[in-house]
Amino acid sequence: MPRPTLIRPTLLAVALIAVAIGLAACTSPQTTFDPRSDAADRIFDLYIMVIWAAGIVGFLVLGGMAYILIKFRARPGRKAQQIHGNNALEIAWTIIPILILVVIAIPTMIWIGTSSTRPVADDAIRVTATAHQWWFEFEYESLGPDGGTLVTANELHVPVGRQVAIELRSEDVIHSFWVPALIGKTDMVPNRENRLEPFIPNEIGVYWGQCAEFCGVAHANMRFRVHVDSLADFESWVAAMNEPQAAPPPETGEARGKRIFELTAGCAGCHTIAGTAAAGRIGPDLSLFGERITVGAGILDATDENVRAWVSDPGSLKPGVVIMPSFADTLSEAQIADVVAYLKSLRVP
Repeated sequence: MPRPTLIRPTLLAVALIAVAIGLAACTSPQTTFDPRSDAADRIFDLYIMVIWAAGIVGFLVLGGMAYILIKFRARPGRKAQQIHGNNALEIAWTIIPILILVVIAIPTMIWIGTSSTRPVADDAIRVTATAHQWWFEFEYESLGPDGGTLVTANELHVPVGRQVAIELRSEDVIHSFWVPALIGKTDMVPNRENRLEPFIPNEIGVYWGQCAEFCGVAHANMRFRVHVDSLADFESWVAAMNEPQAAPPPETGEARGKRIFELTAGCAGCHTIAGTAAAGRIGPDLSLFGERITVGAGILDATDENVRAWVSDPGSLKPGVVIMPSFADTLSEAQIADVVAYLKSLRVP
């Protein structure tokens, strides 16, 4: 018989290593390995500890297996050895995994205990996040007009360096709130109020969030963004949200779009725009819509083209949005363009 060769297994191993290295070089806006808050830093530290523990165990186990397979293999002039039982080895590979699990469990339990009891600072930004099929509503306590509630949707603004405390609710089914760069995932359960661990963002930027619990046909398209602003920018955003939206100049596309939005299309029955006749509560609040960088609960960049496509037929972009009608057959292209112009004009003065 021809002598067995190691060429094919070696090439396979090299290919697998190359694929692993290539995948390791990939990046994602939703990664837990790029923490941007104190809470995310703690999660990251825990991950690294578990990865090191798993890596050491994997190296020892696979290395031991490779040694045994090579040393005791059958080859010309040598018959493979059969070994039956070794009390010392069996005791070792029973006790060692238990010790490893204890080493991992203790800091994990400490993290769980401290995260659930972490106090909320007196000056914390308090937000109630409510999940709907399939979008997120955010209500800021005491930041609205006359100390009331400020409401927005799908894009959450918070200041850098200030603690944020978020209460989680759901209007329909179980959802989950997850912003990997800022905070770990927590379920949003109907008729129950869950609380995220309070966290302090430490870097200005825009971070991706996602519903992380299967909640229906549009679950994969239920996203949002968290804007971590400077304190001055955050305060400017809050002030602008509390200012009545100025009426667009008469006889402009924006003015025509406002009339179509409020009257012809009936959008005001479902959406709110602060300071206007639009006061619906069924769909997302669209105040300062022109400041948003996404449309459709975070699935598309808020370009004129994407907003026009969304207004025309949202169901074609996000299957399952059955409550929102298609205006492609009821409004002309010119009317849709006017509505888009109006929505994009809703900006900070």
